[in-house]
Amino acid sequence: MAQEKLQLEYMDTLKKERDRFVALAFCAADILFEVDKDQKITYAAGATKALTDFQPHDVIGKSFIELIDSAERDYVGRRLEGLGSANRLEPMMVRMSGPNGPTPRLMLTGYHLPDLPGSFFFALRLTSKDEKLDDTNDPRRDTETGLLNKEAFAEFATQRIKDAEAEGEELKVTMLRLEDMGDLRTRLDAESDKDLMRTLGHCFDNGAGDRDVAAKFDDENYGLLHDDGFDIVALRERLESHLKAADPTGVGIRINSSTAAADMNGADPQDAVKAFLYTINHYCADPSSEPAIKSLGENLDDLLADTSEKMVKFREMVSADSFNAVFQPIVDLTTREIHHYEVLARFAGGLDRSPYELITFAENMGLICDFDFAMFRKVIGLLRGWRKKGQVFNLAVNLSGRSIENAAFVDALLKLLAKHDNLRGQLSIEITESAKIHDLPRVNEIIQKLRTAGHEVCLDDFGAGSAALRYLHALDVDIVKIDGVYIQEAHNDRKLRAFIKAIAGLCRELDIDTIAEMVEEVATVKFLKECGIPYAQGYLFGKPAPDIFSFAPKSTPRKKVLSGGWSRKSGAGG
Repeated sequence: MAQEKLQLEYMDTLKKERDRFVALAFCAADILFEVDKDQKITYAAGATKALTDFQPHDVIGKSFIELIDSAERDYVGRRLEGLGSANRLEPMMVRMSGPNGPTPRLMLTGYHLPDLPGSFFFALRLTSKDEKLDDTNDPRRDTETGLLNKEAFAEFATQRIKDAEAEGEELKVTMLRLEDMGDLRTRLDAESDKDLMRTLGHCFDNGAGDRDVAAKFDDENYGLLHDDGFDIVALRERLESHLKAADPTGVGIRINSSTAAADMNGADPQDAVKAFLYTINHYCADPSSEPAIKSLGENLDDLLADTSEKMVKFREMVSADSFNAVFQPIVDLTTREIHHYEVLARFAGGLDRSPYELITFAENMGLICDFDFAMFRKVIGLLRGWRKKGQVFNLAVNLSGRSIENAAFVDALLKLLAKHDNLRGQLSIEITESAKIHDLPRVNEIIQKLRTAGHEVCLDDFGAGSAALRYLHALDVDIVKIDGVYIQEAHNDRKLRAFIKAIAGLCRELDIDTIAEMVEEVATVKFLKECGIPYAQGYLFGKPAPDIFSFAPKSTPRKKVLSGGWSRKSGAGG
């Protein structure tokens, strides 16, 4: 009897402890789930009926991940994979799969308790219209506004459109361009700029219905997927009001928008995502483009027809290594000796567009990583072949901003470079801005790994984008290559000349070398030397050529510090 009493007291204590745990969870949550190691739900409490159309007891035995909205399952699944080795899942915004479509955004947190090795706990909480999670650690979202980036938008919107078509619903997609947004931001101090971007994020993300998806494509371009009845004019008026209030001049900026029917016309989802992303990039790059002329489905049909064959040819070209490398010299302006060569790509095999257009196409269609890796393999092969003959050249290879943000690509590249570390003194890397970098801190970590491995890193086309100074502040590099457009126009533009001198001076203060692009006249050399720019590239010194031996004299190796890091240069060969 006494033993039974003790057991009952023990069970009562356990029940009270569990009740306290549940009560504690509900202080900050609307739903609580307990799942096993296979993510099967073993316990549920809270507003499951309202959000998922299941009573708590009905979800027992179901997979937790299947309750997540279909557009977000893959991402949430990846985030949950490593939870077993950690104690906490950092807060993230998700949508559940509700009875009437996706639920409003919920804040998801997760816990793994060491005392209960076979159990995981997930808490979900509805957020208010004015509440916004700090999304700085979410790679799908812009760090300034919390809105989806364009890649995530294309993926999420495609899934939303597919679900809507299955339910017989019609959605619209609207592209909005905030004209001269970059100029407005330069008129704001840091705190005002931060507040404005947060406000824009709230307007887009919270001003729409629960099923809507909002994104920031770049500094000036935004997008929104919405129901047919959503009032775009009202959204524009709210945005314009906030922008005018934030502008110290009180003027604000103009907003243009284009709306198209969001339909897929039965396109394969993976192809539709790529074509959707291609449409977004085309809209951002071409101010005159008007997506509203056709429905999205018609645009997708045209784009799929236009790009499918080219995608196949591009993949075949990369896999067969059937592209050519050409070389253009970069010279020391003091000695006029060749310092190193930039490696450029040339294409054939039916891919008859310009190299720039094809590289941009590869970036937009998710093919650039394969190409960049193939180019590094080709260049390493050339360097090894020349070295066996006693010939030493220093080469710079372009690396897309898209590739350097791809973890699998970076891992493979670092392994490839480590395998041929005897070439590190001959191989530098130019990061292009043709695809904007989103996660600057993470990319800077990768840059430092490349530099530690002995490879100089150059920031290409500096000055071409409004984010240039932000890049220079966030990325520790060895070289900055000043965009040739500025160099060529500096002859007739006093402000541009002052700008170039200021950039050169800033780089010297930061111990960063500078290279001027597109130098074609002798008079430009005098100006560059006055600015303190040590290196130059352009037709004045040589056009890109397939035969590196056509240039004379042969370049000599730059001095390196084998223990890590590089000596600063003042001339060819140090």
